[in-house]
Amino acid sequence: MTGILIANLNEAPLTAAEIVQWFSTEKGCEAYRPVSSDCRALFSFRVHAIDGFGGWSGSSSAAREFSVDIESDDFMFFLEHGTYYQLSIGDARHLVTPSCGLVTSADRYSGVSIGSASVAEGFCVPRSVIVDALVKTYERAVPTRFEFDPLQNMTSGPAVQLLNLIRFFKENTSDSTDLAMSPIALASFKEMFSLLMVQNLRHSLSEIDLPVHAITPRQIKRAADFATAHFAMPITVSDMAAAAGVSTGALHQNFRRFLNVTPMGYLQQLRLEGVRRDLIEASPSSSIAEIARRWGFVHLGRFSHKYRTAFGVLPSVDLARQP
Repeated sequence: MTGILIANLNEAPLTAAEIVQWFSTEKGCEAYRPVSSDCRALFSFRVHAIDGFGGWSGSSSAAREFSVDIESDDFMFFLEHGTYYQLSIGDARHLVTPSCGLVTSADRYSGVSIGSASVAEGFCVPRSVIVDALVKTYERAVPTRFEFDPLQNMTSGPAVQLLNLIRFFKENTSDSTDLAMSPIALASFKEMFSLLMVQNLRHSLSEIDLPVHAITPRQIKRAADFATAHFAMPITVSDMAAAAGVSTGALHQNFRRFLNVTPMGYLQQLRLEGVRRDLIEASPSSSIAEIARRWGFVHLGRFSHKYRTAFGVLPSVDLARQP
């Protein structure tokens, strides 16, 4: 099973120095130093991470300020659900509120001023994953200091979709181990999250037109055949494109054009058929959730809806059938 990091600081009255000590002891993180006066007030923090992707949440009943020195250049999302907090990014200071989130590389983040009654949330994404998604989308080298526009509208648009994926990650790593136990689901999550960021948030390459390529029916068939042969493994759309010798963007454009389905949708349909086959062949006492998770479906409610849409019956009906 893929390893999961979980560290949990339950709400307690703590000084800023005690908070920094917890980060050092539980996370091995020496990046934070208290700047504000050392008052004692309620504070909580929780972090959950898997394969370089990490989500965190925290709250503070009092205003606090910390200096920050992080060497990693991975990307960080900052969100707020209570009042506010302010981040120092380079020479600028940005306010994070319930309606305005922020994304930056970790090494540009040098300080945080937390507002009283702040309820914060965040997410970390490996830069290597983003660079890989950029290369596959734009088919060009990525600038060394590539960055996303820092401020993100959290009331509408792509950032809201990213927030939903962050919640999905949290539910299936910290509240359960479903995502770690399903290599297919984890691979799909990583690809979906990185492509959503690269293709929808403004960044250093946003002004560059996406390449448009026509590909041959033979290449589409090659990608479809690869998916059919390997859909039980944790393959992604990028793997399908590589098998066909085309970019992910070209594969997506031409799958939609010729097959009226996205490559991800095609792969998901194959996996739904795999679930159905296993359900029909399984004993009536088998677990639908375990079978679904094996095929990359870790949210049982969403899975049941997709299954019924695809086959016209609930999974429980097929489980009760005799082969």
